[in-house]
Amino acid sequence: MRAGEAELIDGFLAGDSVAIKAIDGWVQQAAWPFRRRLGDRWEDLLQDVRLETMRLLQGKRFRGESSLKTYLWRVTNNACVDKIRAHTRVQWEEIEKVDQWGDEPRRLAQVAAGRGETKDLLLRVLSQMPEECKKMWQMILNGLSYREMSEALDVSEGALRVRVLRCRKRATAARDELAPKQ
Repeated sequence: MRAGEAELIDGFLAGDSVAIKAIDGWVQQAAWPFRRRLGDRWEDLLQDVRLETMRLLQGKRFRGESSLKTYLWRVTNNACVDKIRAHTRVQWEEIEKVDQWGDEPRRLAQVAAGRGETKDLLLRVLSQMPEECKKMWQMILNGLSYREMSEALDVSEGALRVRVLRCRKRATAARDELAPKQ
């Protein structure tokens, strides 16, 4: 750990205003590039990062392998990306609500069903994917964050992100191989 970081951490955990201001400044700097995309969720994100920082520092998760500022920068960036991803996930509607919309959803479903070759390609690609990939994709579809997924699978977040990326690459390669040549 670099000189002064232990004191800064202790001050932050003790509620020292100087330490809180320093760490809060680093968090805001790290989150600034995401401010426009976060919009009205900006303040909520900052509060979430403050809570996560408190949790990590109290749990002595900072090992000093990098500077404290760099560590907090990564924590903040990951929180920003997770917040943006959570907001862009598909919001599912209950089937009872869909029935109240009339024939419009049925018409859209018929148009989508006309694209059977896309569905067929998707099913063939999925049949070639390992169970681990299918399980992770299901967790993503269920709205789990990478943190929740890593806890459920008992792997680090970094390892999980690599696994998801590898599964995505495998699926893309399988799609390219199976897609009809035009």
